[in-house]
Amino acid sequence: MSKLKKAISVPVVFSLVFAAAGCSSPSNNASSNATPASGSTTAPTTQSADASKSGEQSNAKKTKLIFWDKSEYVKEYNDSQKERVAQFSKEFNVDVEYVAIPPADLKTKLLAAVEAGNPPDLLLADDFVAKQFVGNNQLVEISDILKKYDFREDSKKYAYALEGWYEVPVYHNPNVMYVRKDKVAEKNLELPKTWDDVKKVAKAINDPKNNFYGLGFQLGGGGDSNGRIENLIRTFGTDLVDKDGKVTVNTPEALEAIKYDTSFFTEKLTPPGAVTGDDSWNNTAYLNGQVGIIFNSSSVYAAMRKEKPELLNNTQIMPWPAGPKRQFGSGGGTVFVMFNKGKNIENAKKYIDYFFNKDFYGKLIEKLNGLAVPVLNGFENTEFWQKPENKGWFDASKNIVPLGDPGPPDARASQVISEYILPKAVQSIVVNNVDPKKALDEIEKNYKRVYEKK
Repeated sequence: MSKLKKAISVPVVFSLVFAAAGCSSPSNNASSNATPASGSTTAPTTQSADASKSGEQSNAKKTKLIFWDKSEYVKEYNDSQKERVAQFSKEFNVDVEYVAIPPADLKTKLLAAVEAGNPPDLLLADDFVAKQFVGNNQLVEISDILKKYDFREDSKKYAYALEGWYEVPVYHNPNVMYVRKDKVAEKNLELPKTWDDVKKVAKAINDPKNNFYGLGFQLGGGGDSNGRIENLIRTFGTDLVDKDGKVTVNTPEALEAIKYDTSFFTEKLTPPGAVTGDDSWNNTAYLNGQVGIIFNSSSVYAAMRKEKPELLNNTQIMPWPAGPKRQFGSGGGTVFVMFNKGKNIENAKKYIDYFFNKDFYGKLIEKLNGLAVPVLNGFENTEFWQKPENKGWFDASKNIVPLGDPGPPDARASQVISEYILPKAVQSIVVNNVDPKKALDEIEKNYKRVYEKK
């Protein structure tokens, strides 16, 4: 949301260490089916098959790779990644420590690891999480990797930072609006197309006595809350920062926007736990049939297809609503980054090459049912992405504005999201009855602290 995207997490942390088989033969499938960049002759890193034949690999000392990944709401993602890591471990004689961490916990763990001088070698995370490490020279420059593959131009756009190229795009995360169309039909209403429509529908279908609420919005930590509030402020006519990074959020229109967001909670259109709900909270609330409207990626869609087909039949998937002044799409992207204090950068680069094997990558993205849309050219016209139920997700990925838009694409945009400045401000109004103007002043103050060092 914001650019967020959001990645919906399973609230667990698991770590797996894969020990390589000492006499295994490396295969060339890390490169044979890779999607090269147009005009590129650079092949992904592989080991020579001759090495295994001569016994060199079996006698070689095992190396190690520490790989941190975010856990996804769609279980198939981490299962596929674990399987791929195990194959890599065996074929390249590498001990791999694969750790999957809920997005809400990832920033804290990363900061602690970086502070201790012991970051992972390879990280796969949301773009807004990764970008905060660009500005303080923590990451490895990756323009050599970008040249190996035919990345979509919009993929490179979200991975770009003013400091240069430090992020390898992995997949897009488009977000949509989920609406219980059966509940809307019961009240003889039209499906919502604007924010005013959203509130009108929410009021009409709200039924707290039967534990059903119009809205599945939340204010806890995570990208979902931030994305919704940022979208409201922008669609009401105010950019939080301008193209030069000057803070412009404190306007009458922005004040009306945060009051509007506050009303969703003060008017009891959300469940009681919404004020502290995190990024997985709204998924669960919608899948449990407790709420009528949420904004999310296709993780909810994938879960409904697998476990709740009746709910899917009663759901309408729609673009984000228009505000009084403007309308924006929503979503974000995930990226690979490598920390320059990592101890096994070479193995990290090998795994990135192994991950982008065309067959593995394409099948992994398809398993995620729109939660992930390919960042490489050559997939849009495949049979899977031309199906009507999938094409909309691919098209939605084309309209995602870059992180911090219209401001500079740098770590400051990540920092304001990671600090949950917007949801904390609205939360203060809802929980502590803070005056909305004072809450907006606090937003401006915190944005200036980050963007203007004031």
